[in-house]
Amino acid sequence: MKKDSDKILSSLNHFDADIFILTETNFAVNPGATYNCIATKELFSHYDGVDYKIGENRTTIWSKYPIAISKETYDDYTSVCADIETEFGILKVYGTIIGVFGGIGERFKSDLAGCLSDFKKLDKNESICIAGDLNTFLSGYAYPSHDARQSLLNAFNDLDLKCITEGLQENVDQIALSSHFIADRNIQIETWNHDKKLSDHIGICLTIT
Repeated sequence: MKKDSDKILSSLNHFDADIFILTETNFAVNPGATYNCIATKELFSHYDGVDYKIGENRTTIWSKYPIAISKETYDDYTSVCADIETEFGILKVYGTIIGVFGGIGERFKSDLAGCLSDFKKLDKNESICIAGDLNTFLSGYAYPSHDARQSLLNAFNDLDLKCITEGLQENVDQIALSSHFIADRNIQIETWNHDKKLSDHIGICLTIT
């Protein structure tokens, strides 16, 4: 794990992001003292029938900005939400995995229902970022289903969020931001880990100026 963690940290350090949202991660992946952290609970061996290793957790938010307050989510082993004090104002960041065993089966459906329930509690007048492994393509082939895609797009629309990553093909990792938060700002997207050596997902770096 140490070797893998060092490789991941090297890539993260290259981007030097103000906010990282990591999924299927481990507390050993720690970008250092310049970051504040809020995370889902550490997983234990045989939780959900999986032999998790020490330090593994599902979602972590690392932020160079102060984390003002955390918010309750439907599952504190899977989703995490916090208010982050950025130079653009408070940004409520919700990080999650929808479908901890992939985009099929009852677990995906229950995770999706839980997240949608959390989303309904958010206030669209606030600045919001929803990001993570949503196990859903938002363009092209409708994986895992048209219903799942439409449910997420409807939720984003209700909150007046723009999904910046919607057009990335065969991508399940999405980043959606309040339209008013990014209005009149320049947005650039860079993807990495295309060879899938660090993870079975690509990495996405979003720059807002």
